[in-house]
Amino acid sequence: MKAFLTAALGLMSFYYLVLWLLTQDPLYPWRRFLALQPWMSLLILGFGVQWALFARIRRGKMVAGGNSLVSGTAMVACCAHHAVEVLPFLGLAGAALFLVSYQKELLIFGLAANLAGIGYMLWRLKK
Repeated sequence: MKAFLTAALGLMSFYYLVLWLLTQDPLYPWRRFLALQPWMSLLILGFGVQWALFARIRRGKMVAGGNSLVSGTAMVACCAHHAVEVLPFLGLAGAALFLVSYQKELLIFGLAANLAGIGYMLWRLKK
C-alpha cells in the first residue's frame, strides 16, 4: 500500500508542478486534470498499482526484467500529452497542434499500456 500511495501521489505532484511551472498559474493543473477526467485518474491509479506490484515482485526477489519495457512504454504514453505544453517553447508549434488534437487518444493509449503492464506483472507474480 505504501508503494501505491507513494507512486500515485508522486505522479500527481509531478503533474501539478510541471504544469504550474510551465503556465505560472496554480489553478491551471487542476483545470486540465478535471477536463481530462476520467482518463487522468485512471492513469494515476494504474501507475500506483504498477508500482505496488513492482514492489511486491522485488520483495519476492523475482526477476522482472521485461517489466521495465512495458512500464516504460506506459509512462511515455502517459506523459506524452504533456509535450503539448512544452513544444511551442521549443519552436515545434505544429507538433504541439498535432498532439493536442490527439490528446485523449494518447491518454487512452497510455491507459492501455498501463493495463498491459499491470497484466504482465500479475502474470509474473503467478508464475
